[in-house]
Amino acid sequence: MNIRSARLFPLMLALVLALSACTSGDPSNTRTPAASSTTPASPTPSSSGAPEDAAPSSPSPTPQVLTWSEQTFQRDYTAEDGTLVMSVKYVFPDVENADQNPAWSEISSYYAAEGAAYMATAGELAGYAADDYAVTKATGGEFLPFGEESGYRFSLETEDLVSVVRSYYANSVTGAAHPANYQFSEQFDLATGERLTLSSFFTDPEAARTRILETLSGKDALSGYSADTLSSEFKDEYFYLTEDGFVFYFQPDTVAPYAAGLLEFSIPYSELEDLLSPTL
Repeated sequence: MNIRSARLFPLMLALVLALSACTSGDPSNTRTPAASSTTPASPTPSSSGAPEDAAPSSPSPTPQVLTWSEQTFQRDYTAEDGTLVMSVKYVFPDVENADQNPAWSEISSYYAAEGAAYMATAGELAGYAADDYAVTKATGGEFLPFGEESGYRFSLETEDLVSVVRSYYANSVTGAAHPANYQFSEQFDLATGERLTLSSFFTDPEAARTRILETLSGKDALSGYSADTLSSEFKDEYFYLTEDGFVFYFQPDTVAPYAAGLLEFSIPYSELEDLLSPTL
């Protein structure tokens, strides 16, 4: 990686930066609805056997059903001569019928804000991409357009909560040795829309954290690290839920070399059962 690239690399991880003045295409923020479902009409009550003057019964309200969709933020940025210097596409969860429930609206708004923050970051980075293109063109080098993408998946959804795992990929530095791959995750209470933290799932969060670190230090890939050492790299927000338990992860180039990639470790609910809160 050259000196200029080394200065640019940390910028791709910034979360909120000012929009750049580099020439760009029109941004696009779209929401894609999920396949629509049809609620069958309620059958008409029969009047057979009922007194003629009996008041008709009120129909039962149709239960609300959360319908997932997604919101996409994307944009192409070009240099003054029209050359593409950067392209981004960020896809986040959305709720198609968010207006039917304040909790669902909270979740939708959370990811709308995340998308706006990512676009702000991209706007700043696009300015550096245009500068990098100008330098590369002047020196006769080969320029590769910067690119960023993000996606998501649901690792667990119950009547009470949802766990979302998001991926982030960036090839945002010309000449960099490797692209950046990171993972993020969120858990939400579907009744309130509140984002749930790791502490939300335990009656004694400190005791739970201690046991988690002790369990992780016994994993083969982390056997060379003590619980104290892992504690310095362990981030409470880096976890998600599955049917079987918690999955904790470490970003690349933290507890292991970058080439090792993202490290994930599962801990069954049963191993933390005495500390679990009613949330689970």
